[in-house]
Amino acid sequence: MIGERQEKIRLLLQERGHLTVAELAQHFEVSEMTIRRDLKALAALGLVQREHGRALYPPTTGLASFISRLGEAEREKTAIGRLAADLVAEGDTVILDAGTTTLAVAQFIHKSCVVITNCLPVASELANRREDITVLVAGGEVRGTTNALVGPLARAGFAGFNADKLFLAATGVSLERGLSTNNMLESEIKQAMLDAAREVILVAHSGKFNHVYYHTFARWDKIHTVVTDTGLPAETRRELENLGIKVLLAQP
Repeated sequence: MIGERQEKIRLLLQERGHLTVAELAQHFEVSEMTIRRDLKALAALGLVQREHGRALYPPTTGLASFISRLGEAEREKTAIGRLAADLVAEGDTVILDAGTTTLAVAQFIHKSCVVITNCLPVASELANRREDITVLVAGGEVRGTTNALVGPLARAGFAGFNADKLFLAATGVSLERGLSTNNMLESEIKQAMLDAAREVILVAHSGKFNHVYYHTFARWDKIHTVVTDTGLPAETRRELENLGIKVLLAQP
């Protein structure tokens, strides 16, 4: 995860295109040495380009796009990940969807379990952490912007599994329209995951609510639990609970 000032530097460079080290130091009221350290960290993640005395915002790449989203609602995602990971029981078989919030879940899993995922960062996070966590990765084509595996091979990769729990991500969450995304390839994989899981847990920060994207991949009758943060309006929580959905609120 990148730091708060580093995320602000990234956003400022995205807006301006390029800035000198001196300009950044003046803007953030820190030393040029501090800015150089921040830029070095951002450049190592591919989020900025460094030149002599200045930094540039690079053309968006898949990994950079994914990493940059880690800074969005970072505190909320971390809290959601910690709370959701506690729902994993010893010996569970769980599916982790692709996304930065599901990556946060992976970072806090501490039980012996089997994890099936189509997310390369999730697989990397879990692969060498504990010997008693078995990681299975769906095949398919890598979608650069989310580092998700998609396509027919990925869909087939979830067929035949009987998972105890699915930790599901969504781009948009709406009481009226359900869960939506802006990519049909990922939508198909999410539906394959839903078919393979006994219990479905949506992990989404409160800022995703009341947003609808062009394809709905699941209605609320497919969801058993929502793990979000305390920014969720009380009325929305009541409406979800009236639908029979358990709502867990994480404190950032």
